[in-house]
Amino acid sequence: MKERLFWIALGLLIVSWTLNSLYAQSKQLSDPIFLDHYIETALDDHNYLTLYYLTNKNDRSRISHVRLGNLDGYPQHDFIYEDNSIYNIDTYNHHVLRSVSVRLRNYETEIMTDLILNDMVVYFSDGRQTHASIGEVIIHPEGYYQREELVLWQRSGGGSTDGITWHSFEASESLAIEEISFPFNEPIEDRFNFSISGRQKDRTLESLELPIHLDKDKLVTFQINLKNKSSVNPYSFPIHLAGTTEQGKPFLSFAHYHLYPYLTQADVNKIIAEKTRGALGE
Repeated sequence: MKERLFWIALGLLIVSWTLNSLYAQSKQLSDPIFLDHYIETALDDHNYLTLYYLTNKNDRSRISHVRLGNLDGYPQHDFIYEDNSIYNIDTYNHHVLRSVSVRLRNYETEIMTDLILNDMVVYFSDGRQTHASIGEVIIHPEGYYQREELVLWQRSGGGSTDGITWHSFEASESLAIEEISFPFNEPIEDRFNFSISGRQKDRTLESLELPIHLDKDKLVTFQINLKNKSSVNPYSFPIHLAGTTEQGKPFLSFAHYHLYPYLTQADVNKIIAEKTRGALGE
């Protein structure tokens, strides 16, 4: 009787192990999945493009090269990690969140126009390559953010991990801010609320009262607040502040917004299901 119970228990353990192995295998990604990023940047030497992706826990490959339009990007290793090390930002049931920071180069032509990219080609250290959807990434030619004369210049600013960013600007001459806009084709501005110098509080972009008039040396403070505190998208872009001076000269200034992704297991499940058009589940 005891021997029979032993073999039954052993059989159940084997069946359980087999089912768990098959379940884990069913959750494996054939290729890493990149998050949907919202990035606007310029092709300057000091600028790096940081991209976030989900991959399998046992994936030992590294990204060796990316191709965005006619631009090539090569990873820049952090000095605190060895070149062959792999760093996981977060770990989930079957997957991990990683990032890669690349410096972009244009080897094809000296003349570059604005690029609006939704996908890229990714090359891995194990010889694989894949086309990856990356959200919306806008890349301007070198020097795009360099302005000869800033009439609305940033004095201070800061942010927090819960999606709140603030900027304080000073007017070097009397002016009017007439338009506040986001750079993307996708209307992500609906995800944010704005407060301006404590007077207009938690407004949507379309409900802001414009123009905003500033006398010389006066300050205005913008606070940008992500409505949904679940940060599943990496954001790195400037909000555009456009207007004219009292002398009729147009100007453009930038209020930069940055937010790193923080994913729950539920977020991971949803992203994978949407990106693979399947339901990998937990």
